[in-house]
Amino acid sequence: MTRLPPLKSLQAFDAAARHLSFKRAAEELNVTPTAISHRIRTLEEHLGHRLFHRLTRAIRLTAAGEAYAPSVREGFARLEAASDALGQTAEAGELVVTTTMSFATKWLTPRLHRFAERHPDITVRVLATDQPLDFGRHNVDLAIRYGHGDLPGEKGEKGDLFVAWVLTDRAAPVCAPTFPVMRGGEPTPAEIAASPLIHYEWDGRSGRDPGWRTWFEAAGIATDGDIPASAVYSDEHMCVQAAIDGHGIALAGLIAAAGDIEAGRLVPLGDISLKSKSYVLVCPAHRAELPRHAAFREWLLEEADRFRETEIGRLLEHRRGPGDG
Repeated sequence: MTRLPPLKSLQAFDAAARHLSFKRAAEELNVTPTAISHRIRTLEEHLGHRLFHRLTRAIRLTAAGEAYAPSVREGFARLEAASDALGQTAEAGELVVTTTMSFATKWLTPRLHRFAERHPDITVRVLATDQPLDFGRHNVDLAIRYGHGDLPGEKGEKGDLFVAWVLTDRAAPVCAPTFPVMRGGEPTPAEIAASPLIHYEWDGRSGRDPGWRTWFEAAGIATDGDIPASAVYSDEHMCVQAAIDGHGIALAGLIAAAGDIEAGRLVPLGDISLKSKSYVLVCPAHRAELPRHAAFREWLLEEADRFRETEIGRLLEHRRGPGDG
């Protein structure tokens, strides 16, 4: 045991090797970049090998560092797995789940009571944020993430993550049933274009994501320049609420709008929708079969199946638009 390097030095090396940045390693371990540098020098002296090339604005692993990093990473993964196995063999306890604000507010929360009824000894703590959280740094057990093909594979294990597909969303125009455009019955795309439009523009939005311009193109409506907005919101549940309050027509994800459509507070317009991102359940692969993780995954996928059997859930399957095969 006396031949082993200091644990803090190994932690610093592992973080720096993963990020290729002393600064980001310092943020992960909540220390200064100088402390990271000192700990790695201690490790290099202990091993008798340089592990990093220290360049002007970057670092990169030496051949020795490249060879050493996978073993250090595997060692920490095995320690973490062993600790999890001891600390979480019982189903009872707390489970920390993170997901987007919209999914947490509009889909997960209204259903979570059924999980509590089935598993009264598990307390679910939901961290709602549109920024992905690190499992280790933020003490997160499971993440329900939202994305295109840039996420890990839709189902199964990939790398050191377990990923299970939950739902794929579609975006469609919705408005309150008393909104003026509804007075003449189902509005035409041209009547929708002439109405106040609510825009949803989140941080990191790209041309791959649904938007009013793409929807009007699919509906055969020519648009020149910017499409006027009655309001622009950064959170989808705010767009949905603005539509419920009669402030305009929102192009919203059907998953976020489902509860309000079922309750009669919103009406989906037309038969054109746009394929959007998918929700996937993600966790470190070595934790996937721990009792609390497995219990939540089983329940969540059952809820997704149940949702697909609802009238709104069937719209996700039956509506067609750009992006469909």
